[in-house]
Amino acid sequence: MLPCKTGCSHYCEGCHKTCPQWKSFLQSQKIENQKKKEYLTFHKERCMAIIRQCYQLVPYAPHT
Repeated sequence: MLPCKTGCSHYCEGCHKTCPQWKSFLQSQKIENQKKKEYLTFHKERCMAIIRQCYQLVPYAPHT
């Protein structure tokens, strides 16, 4: 369901394809999702580096 369907006074079936407000909403969502993706990628790399360092501190004892 389109979020503008209930709140837009100019809503008609299929109008979201040409609506400038809808396009700006999609653009802002795209930018927000990109920022979230960059944030998660950055922190995932940092966490993985810390995990690798922790593994290097623990002596490895093979199963005998």
